[in-house]
Amino acid sequence: MIRTLTAILLSAFLVGCGFQLRGQVELAPVMSAPWVTGQDSALVVDLRSALRQSGVQPVKDSSSATVIIDLARVDYSRSVISVDSQGTATGYTLTYEVLYRVVDRRGRVLVENSSLSFSRDLQYMSTQLLQKKQEEEALKVSMRQEIVRRIIRRLDGVAYRRQVPDTHRVAFV
Repeated sequence: MIRTLTAILLSAFLVGCGFQLRGQVELAPVMSAPWVTGQDSALVVDLRSALRQSGVQPVKDSSSATVIIDLARVDYSRSVISVDSQGTATGYTLTYEVLYRVVDRRGRVLVENSSLSFSRDLQYMSTQLLQKKQEEEALKVSMRQEIVRRIIRRLDGVAYRRQVPDTHRVAFV
């Protein structure tokens, strides 16, 4: 009885305070038909998938898009952070950086150039080459998914932003 009452009160409290599980984000109507463009095909695919999960249908070309999400720069790098006595790398910092912007079909900037960057450390031993390559790939996928989540959350805020004046137009080729 007490457990049931506690569960009900906890649920009511969480609902009342505005708590919401991370999941589907409801995007503004202006985001109804986005076109995603960029050089990193894996990031483009992941972002399109996340947009579909948010209830919008990405389009295949810019002519029918309501907004253009331009992944202007995507950079994945690996830098050495430690070496052993023989000079062999034993640790790396993996970095995934993205610069993106969003404009509507009239060229108004909805999201200015925004940069996202994530880093993860990877300890490395030359005897575990295959396992560490797999771990590196898993970390890269994890960072990419976090970037996609952050972009979607930022797009969620587009609905609540004041209209951008027409003086901030951008031409897309």
